[in-house]
This record gives sequence, structure tokens and C-alpha cells, in this order.
Amino acid sequence: MPTADQRLDQLEPVISELLARQDETAAKVERVSAQVRQLTIATTSALATQSDNIVFLLGKSTQIEQRLDKIEVRLDKMDERFDKMDQRFDRMDERFDKMDQQLGQLGQQFNQLTEFLKDKLK
Repeated sequence: MPTADQRLDQLEPVISELLARQDETAAKVERVSAQVRQLTIATTSALATQSDNIVFLLGKSTQIEQRLDKIEVRLDKMDERFDKMDQRFDRMDERFDKMDQQLGQLGQQFNQLTEFLKDKLK
């Protein structure tokens, strides 16, 4: 049976190799941790930028909506004014129609008077 020193001599290379592998694994874990930290920082920065962009776009969208609302109100007012103008033009057309009728009647009366005078002057 091997002595305790011999057993220790047999275990020493195995333990040394295990410790070397543990050191390699610890180094890999440290590298991956550093990469994860970099990714976290990059992702956080990108999210912050996107958040700022979204806030900016929402603000601009709100401004555009407000301006569109104002334009719609102005357009509604213009529509009302055009309706009033159309009503006025309709009334003017009616008046012109009446004037045309009256002129037509006056023309007939004038023609009748002319004919009457021609008959009298013969």
C-alpha cells in the first residue's frame, strides 16, 4: 500500500491540473462578464437614445395634431363663409332673374308702345 507521501505525490499533478483548469475557466468567465457588461452598457445606451427619439417624435406628433386641429377649425370657418357667399350669390341670381323678367316685360311694353305709336302715326 502506498504511503501518504506517495498518495500525495500522485494527487499533486491532478490537483495542479484541476487548479489550472479552474484558472482558465475563471478567466473565461471574467471575459464573458466583461462582454456582458459592454453589451449591457450598449443596450442601455441604445434604449435611452430610442426613448429620447420616441419622446421627441411623440412631441412632434402632438404639435402636428394641434396644428391640424387649428387648420380644421379654419377650414370649417371658411366652409361657413363660402356657404354664406353661395347663399348671397343665389339671392343675387334671383334678383337678376327678377330684373330680367322686368326688363322682358318692359321690352314687351316698349314694343307694344312702339307698335301703338307706329299705328297712330300712319
